[in-house]
Amino acid sequence: MVINSIKMIINQKNLLSNIDYLKKLKGKNILPVVKANAYGHGVELIIKALYDGGQREVAVARYVEAENILKMNLGSDLKILVFESIGDIELIKNNPNLEIAINDFNELKDLIKAGIPSNRMQLKIDLGFGRNGISLSEIPELEKFTNENNLKFKGVFSHLFAVNYEDGLELIDLFSDVVNSIGKDKFEMIHLQNSAAVMNYNCDIATHIRVGMLTYGLQEVGYFDPNLKQVFSLEGQVAGVRDIEDHKYVAYELKDDLDIENCKYLAKIKIGYGDGFLKRNEKSKCIINNKEFKIAQVTMDNTFIEVDASVKEGDRVLLYNDITKVVNFTGMNIYELLTILSPRIPRVYKY
Repeated sequence: MVINSIKMIINQKNLLSNIDYLKKLKGKNILPVVKANAYGHGVELIIKALYDGGQREVAVARYVEAENILKMNLGSDLKILVFESIGDIELIKNNPNLEIAINDFNELKDLIKAGIPSNRMQLKIDLGFGRNGISLSEIPELEKFTNENNLKFKGVFSHLFAVNYEDGLELIDLFSDVVNSIGKDKFEMIHLQNSAAVMNYNCDIATHIRVGMLTYGLQEVGYFDPNLKQVFSLEGQVAGVRDIEDHKYVAYELKDDLDIENCKYLAKIKIGYGDGFLKRNEKSKCIINNKEFKIAQVTMDNTFIEVDASVKEGDRVLLYNDITKVVNFTGMNIYELLTILSPRIPRVYKY
């Protein structure tokens, strides 16, 4: 590790604690979503921790994400649900660890014709979201096809997209009716709730809850469960401190334009918008030695912090300490803040 670099530290204990808590809270198995580099946490570290903790099912958005996980060679018992349609029959045949989301009725018929076992497939039902999935109008034909071919599937799922609470209850009932119509016994896994829905609804027919942000202890503004623990911390060391009392400029900008004309000391840390730490963070707060200091400027490779004489090179810096405050200040949601953090920021385990 380069001296004074900023890194993301992943707490394995907190990760597994969240999985265990959610499982007990809802009385259902967990399907962790690890798309977008595990929501920015670093998919290799997260997958390894989940696998070592006994998790054998995960979900991703795209095949390329599954491919990266497969390259880790963790074990033939790790199954990866890919939400997007893959389309390449030979690729599906050659990767038995992949589970296929069926986003279209014709896709199901094509895969069955090509000899792909139905126990590797999970049917996506479109309840009206309009993004993808087998439409409600196709359910009678799906039932007939399933019975004629004596098919049993790995799973069935949908997306609980409603904002209105009552609409959400109606969607749960609709999903349950569809599953029962096809035949609940035809599915090993049944899942509907995403992270937001987990906290608001129960779904009796579901066998699993499909959680992304809650896996990592991240919670939407306005919701808080103290039993969920944040998995990441973004921290490092002060790379240097300069007395700028007599300086006119800081990097490419005038001190007056940065509103730090009375600042005497600036601390530099090695993170910038080239790392996904955006200029929107300017004037937000970070923690150095358990004290808050204002971020004065973010450049491509470095960030400058308005500090006092107590701050020295090598002191510990903590960024994004209060994720809710950062969300409110930047106007960015939690997903945006973390998934844009680039691979230039090392992800390491906390031991």
